[in-house]
Amino acid sequence: MKHDQSESWLKRLCRSGKLNRSEVGDDESSFLSAMTEWGIAYSLSDRHIALKTDLQLIDAQQFETDMTSVLGSRFKCHYQLVTRSTNTDALDYYEQFHRPCVAIAEMQTAGKGRRGNHWVSPFARNIYCTIGVPKRIRAHILGLLSIVTGIALCRALEACGVGGVQVKWPNDLYFQRQKLGGILIESKPLGTDEYLVAIGFGINVKMSAEDLAAIPQAATSIEQINSDTLSRSAILLEAIEQVVVMIDSFDETAIPWLIDEFNAHDALQGQRICATTAERSIYGLNAGIDSTGQLQLDTEQGRQTFSAAEISLRGVY
Repeated sequence: MKHDQSESWLKRLCRSGKLNRSEVGDDESSFLSAMTEWGIAYSLSDRHIALKTDLQLIDAQQFETDMTSVLGSRFKCHYQLVTRSTNTDALDYYEQFHRPCVAIAEMQTAGKGRRGNHWVSPFARNIYCTIGVPKRIRAHILGLLSIVTGIALCRALEACGVGGVQVKWPNDLYFQRQKLGGILIESKPLGTDEYLVAIGFGINVKMSAEDLAAIPQAATSIEQINSDTLSRSAILLEAIEQVVVMIDSFDETAIPWLIDEFNAHDALQGQRICATTAERSIYGLNAGIDSTGQLQLDTEQGRQTFSAAEISLRGVY
């Protein structure tokens, strides 16, 4: 059975909640295997395949219309039900068409976190998005783009009624010491001080307490924070707008402002933290970031700075 046929049936199943088994015919076994692979719970009756839980897909056509009304026609919306990585999609799209795009998916099978960690990506419940866009920026401040993106996402969630979200250096969204989302930025040089940046972010939206308990770190979702039913599409649109505006306007003159904004949103502001390198653990007080986005840590040996590539970070409560 072709993969696109399976996706076509899945879209119809999500729209109505059930699908007549006669429509699938001899390919039913392959289709059910695909749904199992994607973690989609279903039940079978004599006549129908039915979803066990409601799944609301993003309406790609309507979303692109809404995105165009906000950002103009600059970005192409590249939507897939299932993909390996939206970062890879955005980079590949620009390489092929030389046009900025917003790559979104209902699920990632090889979603990436920092240092190649796997990002948990259940089907049609969270936000998985990458904005691929050229950016004129000097190499030594590329690392600040994850901070810019984190602050933009905090603002977007605030606008959607989800206040109190913070940034955990260098690339996580936190709410009350629990991870709500993550950011992964990749770049390719296009010329002197110009890069194609893939600004990837994931936000947990509709994950139950049971879902979150399976994640090997304290995590939460918008559903757990805000009892109101919030549309993934509405959150995504606000997030894309805020990120694009702030990434577009960011340059070296904005660094002092960015440091102040990070201090205001820092999930570990002024706390005692542990920075773990490949060789050792260093304890100290969080002193914020410097002008290149490196973490500053006040230790018994004095102030030390670390790049995101060097350490993992946790609070010592």
